[in-house]
Amino acid sequence: MKTFLNAIGFLTIIKVPERFFLKKQNFWKITYYFPLTGILIGFICALFYFAASFVMPSIVCVILTIGFEVLISGAMHLDGLSDATDGIFSGESDKAQILRIMKKSNIGAFGVLALIFLFALKFSFFYALIEIGSSDIYGVLVFIIFMPAFGRWTINYNFSKYGNLSREGSLAKSFVNDGNKKVFIASTFYLFCLFLAAVFLFGFFFKNNYFLNTCGFTLKFLKNSSIDFDVFFMMIPVFKVVAIILLVYFFTCILGSFFVKKIGSLSGDAIGALVEIIEVFYLFSCFTVIKYF
Repeated sequence: MKTFLNAIGFLTIIKVPERFFLKKQNFWKITYYFPLTGILIGFICALFYFAASFVMPSIVCVILTIGFEVLISGAMHLDGLSDATDGIFSGESDKAQILRIMKKSNIGAFGVLALIFLFALKFSFFYALIEIGSSDIYGVLVFIIFMPAFGRWTINYNFSKYGNLSREGSLAKSFVNDGNKKVFIASTFYLFCLFLAAVFLFGFFFKNNYFLNTCGFTLKFLKNSSIDFDVFFMMIPVFKVVAIILLVYFFTCILGSFFVKKIGSLSGDAIGALVEIIEVFYLFSCFTVIKYF
């Protein structure tokens, strides 16, 4: 519990009492709980959206919820996104120069554009999901809850894959440990299991109006087949969730490799950028798979 509290304190603006602080040599273990902390952030955001939906139109609720997530997380990853984009797209090919640009406190044109596009895309896909699941708000909120979780799961991926490339004295270096691969495997397992379980439960208990079963061509295809329809009716959400997980995983691998090749090391700014971009890509994957498959 103490480790989980420290993970919450690190990834959110929630303050943890000093008596619960971990020793320095054990602090890296909070990475076990990064995706779980993301689920907590997503759950709070989902509650915020649900409460706001009683008094405001959905388009306003989406904007406020996105802002609320930024507030809870302290905008720490947004700073990484703007710095990483400024450095990578500065036109410099020298990795040392790219890092120097990223360390500057001021934000450049590419950083501003990256933030604008990020919020525009996050709003668009968030709102599109709400529209698809308008008849089943509880079902669509399940997907919103897991958005921050997948973003923070990428942190463990980076430590596991590129931990040996982290620079001495950097914040990322303090989390690099021989146990990073074990952390990544464990957090991946529980995150994917929780995601599958949450969607499957909604698909089973609310299958008469569950929006995953009524979008795309999957339902029509199964209706015209000789396969036992009831079994596949319950399994359609699971198939779609597996597709979303695979899409997010492969894009994380591609984007992580891109950042490391450009920067030449595991940078905290690149980690933050990956968190934010994967959140948007996760929403895009959900929208695409749910609507068209």
